[in-house]
Amino acid sequence: MITTINLLIVGVGLFSYFAFTSPEPCPRKYRVLQENGGELVNLGDIHRYCTLDYGLNFVLKDEFKEDK
Repeated sequence: MITTINLLIVGVGLFSYFAFTSPEPCPRKYRVLQENGGELVNLGDIHRYCTLDYGLNFVLKDEFKEDK
């Protein structure tokens, strides 16, 4: 029998794996101003690098994605 504590450990482990290894949809570099270490001259320039998806989240455009 699988105990509750074992299920909790497996659940926390899986959640942690997916939460910490998933890439950021639009990296911070493309969301902050140049004076704060980013790429933007003004905050309206975010549309140059990222698009807004149906979930109202910014997603990096394909031409700025780095192939690793």
